Amino acid sequence: MSSGISSIAATTSRATQYTVLNESLEKLQRNLEVLKDTVEDTVVQAEWMKRLMTIHSSLLMASSRTLKEETDIQGQGRENQETS
Repeated sequence: MSSGISSIAATTSRATQYTVLNESLEKLQRNLEVLKDTVEDTVVQAEWMKRLMTIHSSLLMASSRTLKEETDIQGQGRENQETS
């Protein structure tokens, strides 16, 4: 009788362990799917960030050039006034 009870207990314990393992694997699979979606979103966002940085850099260089040209023009105007 004792060996029959221990056999049933071992089978029940093993079944419980398989159930816990199965639940853990399902949770892991869901987390991997979320990670995959997050990585895909990150790839798209990285491409847009690259474009945004290019636009920002272009605007910064253009404004720098415009301000430099404006400063040069004002400087030439002052030189002309001083020589007059």
